[in-house]
Amino acid sequence: MFGTIAMTLLLSGPAPSAGIKWERSFEEALKKAKATRKPILVDFWADWCGWCHRLDKTTYVDPVVVRKAEEFVAVKVNTEGNRQETEIATRYDVQSLPTILFLSPEGHQVHRLNGFQGPGQFPRTLDQALDVAKRILLLEAAIERNPNDAAALAGLGQHLYEEEFYGESRELLARAIKVDRGEPAASRRLARMLLAIIQNYDRRYGEAEELLNEALGIKPTGEDRAKILFVLGRTYASWGRREDAQKMMQKIVREHAGSVMAQKARETLLALDRKPQQ
Repeated sequence: MFGTIAMTLLLSGPAPSAGIKWERSFEEALKKAKATRKPILVDFWADWCGWCHRLDKTTYVDPVVVRKAEEFVAVKVNTEGNRQETEIATRYDVQSLPTILFLSPEGHQVHRLNGFQGPGQFPRTLDQALDVAKRILLLEAAIERNPNDAAALAGLGQHLYEEEFYGESRELLARAIKVDRGEPAASRRLARMLLAIIQNYDRRYGEAEELLNEALGIKPTGEDRAKILFVLGRTYASWGRREDAQKMMQKIVREHAGSVMAQKARETLLALDRKPQQ
């Protein structure tokens, strides 16, 4: 009897470890996330990635991780899989493996982890991602209820700016600026400054200058004035308007002598002095 049981166990192999439950495709994960209002956990992997397989064997079967992962809709994306999977990897700029993304049901990046994390660290990452996701889901819900909710548009735009999704951030910030007349002055200035920085990256210097001057004109003036002036000065420097850049940095040094931005302005002035005149 004992020999029969032992032989049965030997032939059947070890019992499979209970791990994270993965959806079959990214599209199915999005649908489920929208239906359940849960954020998405996306594991980007490839056959050759040893650390990806280690995640499967350690982190993703850890009981604490599995329990916390139930707050997410989980899906794996093979970066060398079908066309849809490779397009998803490109969309989210996956350049190394393993990469783990946390997304909102609308597909906005909530949090990003590049590299391996063991079961000791990963639960904290899940907690952090869930905290941010809750805030992002509230912003998305507010925009769904009212597409002209300036505070929600600016909040989501700022988050995506910080996550370096500048295209999506630009669209949201531009929408917010059109309808934010009733918002606090500091929030209105921040939206314009962030959008100006994005326009500066894209060499749309004239648009950046207009946004920054508009921000400087919003009253009452706040502690952010020196930072806005600095961004304007950097815009002039990138634009090739060296004298205007120098004047702006000198203005910061005069008017905000004790601030952090004044030190940055002094350093920029030294760099401008060393730069050959074009």
